[in-house]
Amino acid sequence: MTDHAELPPPRSGGRLDPLQILFWISVTVGVAAAGIAITAGPSVGQAGAVLLVLLAAAGMVLFFWMSRGAGRKHGAFPERGAIAASALHSGNREFALIEALDEAALITDASLSPLVGNQAYLEIAHATGVLGDSDRPPMLSRLFGADPMLSAPMFRLSKAAQLGQARREELPATGALSGRHARYEACVGPMPGGYVLWRLREMGAASEQSGQAEEGRQLFLDDSPVGFFAARADGTIVYMNRSLRAVLGLGDDPSLLRVKDFVKEDASRLVRRDRRGFGPSRSRITLKGIDGHETQASVLSFWPADDVDGAARTLVFFSDAEAPETPAVVRTDMTNADGGVFANAPFGMAVLDGIDPASAAVLDSNAALMEMTQGRATPSAPFADLFDASEGPSALAHRLRQAMNDPIEITLATTPPTAVHVHFARSPEGRGIAYVLNVSQQRELETRLAQSEKMREIGELAAGVAHDFNNLLTVVMQTCSTLLRRHPVGDADYPMLREISDHAVTAKELSEMLRAYARQQTFAREVFDVGDFIGSKQELIRRIMGASIPYEIRHGRDLPFVKVDKTQLERVLINLATNARDAMTPAGSPMPRDGKLTVRTSVITAEAARGLGHNPIEDGKYTLIEVEDTGGGIKPEHAAKIFRPYHSTKEAGKGTGLGLATSYGIIKQSGGYIFFTSKLGVGTTFRIFLPEYIPTQEELDEISAKERALLKPATKDVAGRGKILFVEDQTAVRRSIARNLKECGYEVEEAENGEEALEVMSRNPGAYDIIISDVSMPIMTGPEMLQEADPAYIGNAKVLFLSGYAPESFSHMLEQYPVHYMSKPVTMEQLVGRVKEILATAA
Repeated sequence: MTDHAELPPPRSGGRLDPLQILFWISVTVGVAAAGIAITAGPSVGQAGAVLLVLLAAAGMVLFFWMSRGAGRKHGAFPERGAIAASALHSGNREFALIEALDEAALITDASLSPLVGNQAYLEIAHATGVLGDSDRPPMLSRLFGADPMLSAPMFRLSKAAQLGQARREELPATGALSGRHARYEACVGPMPGGYVLWRLREMGAASEQSGQAEEGRQLFLDDSPVGFFAARADGTIVYMNRSLRAVLGLGDDPSLLRVKDFVKEDASRLVRRDRRGFGPSRSRITLKGIDGHETQASVLSFWPADDVDGAARTLVFFSDAEAPETPAVVRTDMTNADGGVFANAPFGMAVLDGIDPASAAVLDSNAALMEMTQGRATPSAPFADLFDASEGPSALAHRLRQAMNDPIEITLATTPPTAVHVHFARSPEGRGIAYVLNVSQQRELETRLAQSEKMREIGELAAGVAHDFNNLLTVVMQTCSTLLRRHPVGDADYPMLREISDHAVTAKELSEMLRAYARQQTFAREVFDVGDFIGSKQELIRRIMGASIPYEIRHGRDLPFVKVDKTQLERVLINLATNARDAMTPAGSPMPRDGKLTVRTSVITAEAARGLGHNPIEDGKYTLIEVEDTGGGIKPEHAAKIFRPYHSTKEAGKGTGLGLATSYGIIKQSGGYIFFTSKLGVGTTFRIFLPEYIPTQEELDEISAKERALLKPATKDVAGRGKILFVEDQTAVRRSIARNLKECGYEVEEAENGEEALEVMSRNPGAYDIIISDVSMPIMTGPEMLQEADPAYIGNAKVLFLSGYAPESFSHMLEQYPVHYMSKPVTMEQLVGRVKEILATAA
């Protein structure tokens, strides 16, 4: 790069030149003519019409002229501050004095809009490539935009300029301007008339006088009785005095030498910077001369505050008598020393004016802390004001003083609040140094982990309790079915038996909700078309919404097949429809009104789903089910908790708080996704994404067979014929179910566990039409019994598993083997109906 960079030719974009004045006069005349033509009306006759046509044509030309950028290029539309800049150039000749300065200078207005810069400043701007298309110079901060290390000093200078204060900053070494590392001093100060003067000068250029002083210092070091050397971080020697060269037997030029060549121990610790800022480090070393002679010495290594050359300085004491008892304290300034670490540290750092963090003020802060505190960690700001004081100033002061001994966790007073760890240290010159680490993401992860752990515990609880609880409910429901047959409608005991049966069904639903939320459901997945499925649920939706709320179902075209549990998907649909109905029910009203429910199905890709703001979602094609209501919407404070269990926004006594949590668990366990969007006063839309499933030919044939079976009229007759082997470890459950099956006409043989069932089958191989078995049993489970049984024992018998809880792996077995499954508890009618259905397909 040459010393005098060639500047681009001046432009007129920021001044009021003759072309610009002529343009605006023409516009004024045209507008005046249009006004005359409009107000005079018919009196101007044909000339007025022609004038309007010419004005419209001129307007079109002006529009295209502006759209091509010609207006700004030729000065018709000056930039912000151009009038003030023109005044500086034309009227206030005293500002021309900045050209006489031997340093780069810039003048801005009170709002920090650049007005004029001297030739030195424009040369720097042109060399750095940030001059741009405007004839006015860029701001000082743009010159250093390539070096984020300088963002904090630039911020402090801009803050002082806005407050009308003078400030001087010694900037850390940077190569952003000239390509070589150099240090600069930047100054800012107010000027008369509300202007601001910015100055920039390089500090690395040494004058002849400073060169003579440097030579004198070098002579002093050479004649010193103690050794001295300076070395860079890679061990390269920058300088070594005469005393140390004499001990090592070296000549006058040690530049090819490295520290490891004459230090026997680990040499890296002598050139490694002490990042804590606690001054020089002291150690003992063994010097190796070129003749092999070894000399014991004590060394004191330090880094100067104005680190320009990036080299560590080391004093070498050849005897213990020469070495000081304690290391000399070298004053450090965090704003200059180790500026790279301070400015670019990934955690917040602040230098305080005292050692008491509760009363100290901020002297300086790095960019990370400025961002973390949302710009509040400015110089002179009380350090305590950065933190949340909701518990009172005394409690906050006590917490901050605890950081002097041990790290503390505290909250920054930001929006939203930010959790941080604060470490406090004391610098050698008596200032406080605060280290602030953002742990908000860590806390969020810990919260998620705790939630996941709670989910796992709920799942384990559901797994342990559900089996026994559902067995008890099975006994209640089976016994109640028997009594209802003996005490039909009209009997005095019928209402009480009906009430017992209804409450047992409610208890079953609550148990299944808890298991669904904990993702402990046993899914019997089927391949089906979602459009047909939802179409078959219109009557169900109508009963839920009632007569006062209209509903509409819109089917998409060419929906892909899905493979999920129909029963569980129906439960999700019921939960969402119920919530929509309640959202459209005014407070205090017994019934909903003035609302509408819309259920839509369509095909969507993951990319389109992300476009709706729903993420994360895996790539692929999905069937989308949307349930939209016109209720009051979900408040923002409830949005993050909407899928949590027992979180309900309904009135007291309405809802269990498990509906959406259950739906979330079912959809996630089905391999899909559920999201929602809501707007207060407009309504809420829940979206369910079920992954596409490509069925085999056998599965397509099975779907067709099921569709044909649906055309047959359903029978309410529970009587049947056939031989059943019933395997159940709970005696009460086994007896109640076996009794009902026998009363319906079936021949039933009982077994207490899997091993006993194998013995029974071995005595009568192939004699049973259907085998009904519990899943979880002692000694041998139902699936183990099926795998151990000889095919001849089973024969043509169908297998129906009946269980209150089954492990997750059991769902895979349902897909691999031709077995059937029912979840306990079941009524007698449900069980007998399923048995008849299975036996009918075998015929």
